[in-house]
Amino acid sequence: MGGAGEEAAAVVAQFARDGFVAEESRERAEFGVWDRVTPGRVVLVALQTVLRLRREDGRDDAARPPRGGASGLGGEEHRVLVPALLGDASAAREAERRGLITLDHVLGLLASVVAEESMSEAETGELLAAAEESCAEAEGVATGRGIDTGPWDEDDARRPQGGRVIDLGALLVPRPPGVELHPMRSDDGAVVAVTVVRGRTAIQLQAFRASSDTSWESIRGQLTRSMRRNGGSVEERTGPAGVELQTVVPVRGKSRGQISRVLGCDGPGWVLRGFVTGAGAEPGSTEEWAYTAFRGTVVRASYAPPARGAAIALRWPPAEG
Repeated sequence: MGGAGEEAAAVVAQFARDGFVAEESRERAEFGVWDRVTPGRVVLVALQTVLRLRREDGRDDAARPPRGGASGLGGEEHRVLVPALLGDASAAREAERRGLITLDHVLGLLASVVAEESMSEAETGELLAAAEESCAEAEGVATGRGIDTGPWDEDDARRPQGGRVIDLGALLVPRPPGVELHPMRSDDGAVVAVTVVRGRTAIQLQAFRASSDTSWESIRGQLTRSMRRNGGSVEERTGPAGVELQTVVPVRGKSRGQISRVLGCDGPGWVLRGFVTGAGAEPGSTEEWAYTAFRGTVVRASYAPPARGAAIALRWPPAEG
């Protein structure tokens, strides 16, 4: 078991011994940090794992609170939280609205299930070790760059060669048949992003130079705060390209806001961001080409010299208009 798993085991043992979350365990768990493997994330995945196994055995954990009331949940709260942990989207939204997904509730549910299953300390350790391994395997997805997946850096020897691409200097963008390209220009006329359109779906790609203040995590935070200030809603999810934002922005004069998915990836010295709009951004959409375009993009941060701001300027081919 690695460091996060060992810390998770210590947090679980402290809760089982004392019946509450000590302040040191709360700090140790780093619950709510999802962009890396933390003890809190390991505990949450362990609970989800054992709940799924019980459901596969035909046991409906949402129907009744666990014995002993260790979770600190009432019956109605329990009937919302368990389906949320098992992946029910509407229950997840309700659980988030009520603030039910907390370290205290997760540890309480896990302790109750461990007691009902009569799991030994060794068996609980095995469960946490498996959860840590699952988190580590998903980490390549969460960062957006795995062993065989992009987005790619210009010097990455693993990136696929060949295929039809459009050369925008700082970006090499896959160009499957039937797409249109449109530039986004700054006030001084420089091209700073490209929008790729295919059918009823579009993805806008923009690259930034990485710094202590510019990462996919910091960009997610900035976008979330900005959109919420303007009356929009934002949810952080894990999608085919890793951690993404699913947003709804109000549109004046329309009853339905604009839905988008915001993708991002940290590379060596750069960050790539993609805004997906249209049909491919809709909840439940199975349209994958925008994700394929994002993960197939090559970033060449060395192409353009640094300018004011973090955005990397692109070169727009004359033939593209």
